[in-house]
Order: sequence, then structure tokens, then C-alpha cells
Amino acid sequence: MSPLWSSIIKLQLTINMRALIDPWFSDFLLRIDDGVEEMVHGNFIRIPDDMVIPFTEKEKSFHALIDAIFPSFEVNRYELDYIISCAILSRRNDSVDEINDYLIGRFHGEERIYYSFDETVDDINNFYHVEFLNKLSVSGLPPHYLRLKVGCPIILLRNLDPSNGLCNDTRLICTSFKNNVIDAEIVIGQHAGKMVFLPRIPLSPSEVDMFPFNLKRKQFPIRLCFAITINKAQRQTILNVGIYLP
Repeated sequence: MSPLWSSIIKLQLTINMRALIDPWFSDFLLRIDDGVEEMVHGNFIRIPDDMVIPFTEKEKSFHALIDAIFPSFEVNRYELDYIISCAILSRRNDSVDEINDYLIGRFHGEERIYYSFDETVDDINNFYHVEFLNKLSVSGLPPHYLRLKVGCPIILLRNLDPSNGLCNDTRLICTSFKNNVIDAEIVIGQHAGKMVFLPRIPLSPSEVDMFPFNLKRKQFPIRLCFAITINKAQRQTILNVGIYLP
């Protein structure tokens, strides 16, 4: 390895490049990683007050978190830079869906609801009815009930066309709707600004032993992304982030 490449690798491993605009937060993370941040009550670390939304009542604190991460939402919701720079992270899909459903309700404009077509591949005795399958919220799969509006942010759940920017975790903005195609604009990466078409496709869980049957869901391979799971956020760059852990 050349000395130049060695220097570049060492720089990337020792400097948090994403946190250069916030040196205090970068130092805070490094103190935690080095084990020198002050501990309280044993092995706990106290989060600074200015990073926390105090809990009073569930609904009140829920709205306070959303207002802190999406300030002036009604005024700025159609500004592209604003909508892609904010997100709330949570551990579970049901918490993510709760936030997404609330914020899409505050969006104005044309609304379209797409329902998935769910079936089991090997349920020859018809033990699992469609109504039951529709209620399943599975990591890596889109919801049965997909509620969208023009201008809302979405995230791709599958690699559709990587050479043209349609990769798993790509974030987009909805621009128009048809029965079996969604028109969208890529908003991150080298393909930002490109207009694309998203088809409805058959999907199955990545974990084949998740259920005692093989689920197949035909739906658009997307989710709303006002909120996303912590796992889904690992490859994202988002400026204003909140964490929701009910």
C-alpha cells in the first residue's frame, strides 16, 4: 500500500467526516467511544438536556419531537432541501408507521392509496386468510396500505435498477400517480434530479423462516420516510435527526 493511500485510510478512521459541522457532538461521540464520558448510575451515560425532548404526556411529547425535527412543517413541507434533511428514527416498524401516518395526514395535495395483493405460496389448506396477511407489517416489505401524496418523501426497499440510481435505500419524492406506476424523482446521490418510474412488483420477506408459510406481497417496493427504522438509516446522511423510542 502506498503512503498516500495509507494516510487517507487513517484519516477516514480517526475523523468523523459527517460530524465536522458539529465539533461538539463529534467530541461527545468520541468521549463515549473512548470510555471517558462521565457515567451515572453505573454504566449509563447522561444525554445532554438540549438533545432531549422531556416526556410529559405521550401525545404532547410525540408532537413536540415532530415539531423539533420538522420545524414549521406546514410552511416548508414542499421544499425539497427541507424534506430530505429531516427524519425521525425508531426501532420498530409500527412506531415508524405511526409517525409516517401522522405526517402524511398533514400533507396537502393529491392523495393516492395503494393496497397490496397478499397471498401465501404454500398454504394449500387456506389456513391464513387474506385479511390476516394484510395486517402483517414486515421489515423489508412495504405496507399493505400505502398512503401517498404528491411531494411526499419515500425510500426504496429493493434494488430495481442500480445503474440508474434505483437501489435499496434510495430516497425519492413522489411526483404523480398511476394505477400500476408511480412517477418519482431521485433526491440523493449522483442520480439526484432524475425522474423515474416505480412499478408494482411481487415481494417476499428476506427471512424465509419468519412465518410458518411463505408470504408474497405484490406492492410498490417503497415506504414513506418521514420516519425510518434505525437499521434503514445506517447508510443515510440526514442533517436533522430525532430518535423515537416509545
